[in-house]
Amino acid sequence: MKICEKNGSIRILEEALLNSIPARQTILLDGWVLRMNRGYTYRANCVCPLEGEGSAGKIEACEKLFEQNRLPSVFKVTPVCQPELAEQLERRGYRKIKTVNVMSAELGQCAGESRAEIRCEAVPDREWLAASARLTGVSSPGLVETHCRGLENIAVPGVFVKAVRQGKIIGCGYGTAERGYVGIYDLHVEPEFRRGGIGTAVCGAILRFGAENGARAAYLIVHSRNQNAIRLYSSMGFQTQYEYGFYEKAGSAYQVFDA
Repeated sequence: MKICEKNGSIRILEEALLNSIPARQTILLDGWVLRMNRGYTYRANCVCPLEGEGSAGKIEACEKLFEQNRLPSVFKVTPVCQPELAEQLERRGYRKIKTVNVMSAELGQCAGESRAEIRCEAVPDREWLAASARLTGVSSPGLVETHCRGLENIAVPGVFVKAVRQGKIIGCGYGTAERGYVGIYDLHVEPEFRRGGIGTAVCGAILRFGAENGARAAYLIVHSRNQNAIRLYSSMGFQTQYEYGFYEKAGSAYQVFDA
């Protein structure tokens, strides 16, 4: 039995990540989830192996499907769940392009004092969506549309938080709650307002939403190189639980825009 199958919390988080970051198209292939999102973000344009073994034939079938949909072949590899997959991919010409830490904390340990005007909604309104795209760094109309469509398609309970000063959104993020966990996603703050408690305030609102919806623990994902964010989350009581990486096959004619 795979480690992630024995460790129920990792399996729950792996599934929650899929539920909280929707893709336009999804294909199921023998325990693997193939996600396609018009080339917007690696996390929504990749193969996510939840269960089942890897084989040359299975990997090749995934590659053909991505090629047919004009996307590069990308695999999300969680070493504690797929200890041999990275080596299989590397033998086929893949290289790791990004490592992501999954951090978690007991809800009672998380600090989050409000230092800004915080507004929360159950669904993202146009103002929040526009601010999220802007603060994420998405500008082309096609990518903005894909960014907003995915957020509007979240089906699990969620909260969309904005920090407002003088009528302008200076920070935002969203959270989802399911099966005893609350996830913190896409936390962004205007550069001139960073280190002023805005991010902590947005996190605090998401954590309160989680507590109100039965969450006992919180989790988030962060690029392993984003040390500023890791320090912020560590100060709030989060610790790295596990990591995953994205592996992309060299030589593709297509690209992914990763926000």
